[in-house]
Amino acid sequence: MEIEAERTGTWLAYGKSLSSLAEPGSVDSKPRFADYLAAQLPDVAATIEKKDFGVVHIGVDALKQATHAAILKSDWSSVSAHFALVDSVLEFADAELHDMIATRYLISLFYNKSSLNYAKARMLMPKRIAKALEIIERHYEESA
Repeated sequence: MEIEAERTGTWLAYGKSLSSLAEPGSVDSKPRFADYLAAQLPDVAATIEKKDFGVVHIGVDALKQATHAAILKSDWSSVSAHFALVDSVLEFADAELHDMIATRYLISLFYNKSSLNYAKARMLMPKRIAKALEIIERHYEESA
């Protein structure tokens, strides 16, 4: 079964299309992610080695690890802050960063997790992130 790339990305939940994310002359959003992470969640950014700061997948992974730890500790204010950052980042993210957040953050963090803490965390998600996760999970289920 072939899955349409257009309907499997997190950008769909943000009312965007692949073409709107790849406009000529658009600015690469990945360097902005590291700066935004440092400004909004300095404790998470502090876990990234200086030489790796700005490498977007390392930043996304650091955020995922911090969210995972917060979920396990039932630190709902931190979980909410992490989700708010992701939601705001996805407003300016290009297609590549959307995909990275989808795979390295959302799916890696939530796919096949059903504990009570993960269920509570899902309830804290902004609607657009919850919709993005739903789209991605449906894609994974259809691909299986």
